Amino acid sequence: MPAQGDQCIFCQLMEQPEQLNIIAETDNFYVWHEYPEPRARGQANVVPKEHKESIMELSPAEYSEAMTLVREVMEKAKDGIDAEGLTVVIPEGQMGGQMLDHMYIQIFPRFEDDENAGTPASAVFPQKEMSEQEIKDTADTMASIDANFQTETIEPHPDSQKFKENSGNSASINTGPEEETENGDQEQETEEASDFEGKSYSWE
Repeated sequence: MPAQGDQCIFCQLMEQPEQLNIIAETDNFYVWHEYPEPRARGQANVVPKEHKESIMELSPAEYSEAMTLVREVMEKAKDGIDAEGLTVVIPEGQMGGQMLDHMYIQIFPRFEDDENAGTPASAVFPQKEMSEQEIKDTADTMASIDANFQTETIEPHPDSQKFKENSGNSASINTGPEEETENGDQEQETEEASDFEGKSYSWE
């Protein structure tokens, strides 16, 4: 695989950022308008300044930074060039359509007068014939894998199936009647589902 430096096109481009049509920039990323042949007006690429071949190499903080840029560029496209829709693509690996060995996220503004207006990105994937059991087995296998990306454990929502399955191995949530403490006071130890909603978890 090409390495950082002379062999990486993106690394070469970023050595002279003045030649890029920069839309946004953070400490770790550039966003530039695709050049010279964009596939959409306003097509933007979110690219890490440091050579990273895969999005899987981003730290949680870098991933959050990249996704924040994606959100900002979407707003710039909608408010700046009146994009009527947007498609965000994160190619991962050669079989996933990644064309360079330097990770990138593509943002395609879409317009009603485009030839492919309204065509979903999923249209490039023909539907696969899979039995109900094959689908279940595939889903179960993927669900069983513990991702190591998050730096803080996020407990499942108490209404989720995972929580119910694991409830026998963790502290239970008491939603029953009030219990009397040693001091004779009445104390109700309840956890409402709403306590888990709307919380923000920091990855740093």
